Formats: sequence, C-alpha cells, structure tokens
Amino acid sequence: MEQIFISYRREDAAGEAWLLERELNEQLGGASVFLDTSGVEPGAVWPERLHQALDNASAVLVVIGPNWMTASDEWARRRIDLQDDWVRREIEESLNAGKHVVPILTHEATMPPSDALPQSISELSSRQAMKLRDAADVALIVKHLIYLLQGSTPGRSGGLYPRPAPELPDPLSEEKIGIALRGVLSQWSVQRRRSEITSTRGEGSERELIGLYREYRFHTFEGAVSFMHSTVAGCDIMNHHPTWENIWRTVRIFLSTWDIDHRISDRDVQLAKFFERSYETFPAAERSS
Repeated sequence: MEQIFISYRREDAAGEAWLLERELNEQLGGASVFLDTSGVEPGAVWPERLHQALDNASAVLVVIGPNWMTASDEWARRRIDLQDDWVRREIEESLNAGKHVVPILTHEATMPPSDALPQSISELSSRQAMKLRDAADVALIVKHLIYLLQGSTPGRSGGLYPRPAPELPDPLSEEKIGIALRGVLSQWSVQRRRSEITSTRGEGSERELIGLYREYRFHTFEGAVSFMHSTVAGCDIMNHHPTWENIWRTVRIFLSTWDIDHRISDRDVQLAKFFERSYETFPAAERSS
C-alpha cells in the first residue's frame, strides 16, 4: 500500500519525480510510493486508481519546476486554472483531507504566491517547501519522510535537547576533523567551550563542549535574522540543531553533538555544509570578494 503520493507535471519535473520514487522505494522497502507512470497497472481504471492512491497516502509531494504554473493546454489556458487539471485535483484532495503536503522545488523554482493559485489550492503557498538541487537534498527529503511515516518528528522532546537518534554517531578523530575543514568548510574552526549542562532531571554540571564554529556576516540586521529563519527547516529535517546567536549583522554558529558528550561528529560536518550552501546563495550575505 502506498504511503507517499508524488504529484508532478511530466513536462516540468518528470526526472526529479522518478528520482524521488526510486530513492524512497529503496529506503522504504518498495511499493510505498505512488507515481502515475509506474503505479497504474495496464487495464486499471485510471481516475479510480489515483483516488485510491491519494486515500492511502500519508504524505503528498508536490514537485514544482519552472513550468509548473505556466503549463498550458492547446488553447493557451493555464492548466492549473482548469477544474479538470489532475495536478490541481490531486492538491485539492490532499489539502481537503488534511494530508501532509510538501512542495518540492526544482531547477530554482520558487513557491507561487497564494493569489496566483486557484482559491481551492491557495493554501499550498503556506506549506514549508523543500529544495531539490542535488543528491544531498534528496537525502534530506527522504529522511524527513521516513520520520513522518514512522510517526515521529525530528527534534521533539521535553528536555533541553531533542530526542537522540536511534543510532548514535561516532566522534570524529582530530585527523578526520582536519580533513573535513578543508575546501568548502575552510572558514570553520574547532572551538572549545565551558558550559553548564542541565540534565533531564534538573541536575547541573560543568562540561567542556567541543564543536565547529563559524561567523556569517550580512548586509543588514534583517538579513542576518532572515538567514537564521530560512535555515530552521533544514536543521529540523536533519534532526541536528545549532547553538547560535545574532549580534547585529553577524550570525555566530557553534555545532556540537550533544548525545555523544558534546563532541564533533559527522552530523556537525553535514550541517555545516548545509549552512555553507545556504549562505552561498543567500541574497543578503556579505561575502568577501
């Protein structure tokens, strides 16, 4: 039975939709994802099969490429404006049924504003989107959906820190940290801190925290705060969260893995790379020439 339904336009983002189907089925054991080209058997009643798959799905991925909004029929009418457009109907049914709807943006596409969408699906613009640019983004999308289907949400717990992952990572050796801090992470450094740590029982103790540290600068205070806001979803999806602060036009980030006694793991390296990619394309970033 399908757990994930992929909605897309074939002329807009077919390759990305097929990639998501393959990766999700590999992770979830096969036959968990509905994609129209592979999920409708010969001789099946097509509309009924789509409705059945939507009813079964817990999550619906809406893959949006550059031509998703502007795709038109032979009379130059936007398909999204037509009541019999299947993409529109898939989204309508999903929103009305309270499904977990996730827009997936490809090829630098942006979320359409609500007033550019038909009223029946205008709510789509308020859903947090994820970007699909490379293999790392595919991994984040797959991880998010696996958490969803397992009935858990990354980063939710009653204590100071989120619930530990099922498998704890190993601390990285000094040699591996040195290798990681070359190339794209050359602006990051290792920093040691003393901090008062409070346990879930309310007991406090002072510990040494070892983490990766970086400062990002922006043209304005608003830009610095916007950068923090724009990266929150990625941190949640990776189930790894920074210690950070904003001072005027600067954002300071400290990454340490709390559930291995506040040492550096590959989680910190991957989250640092995520911040680097985000900063590289962020409009308000004050990058050195």
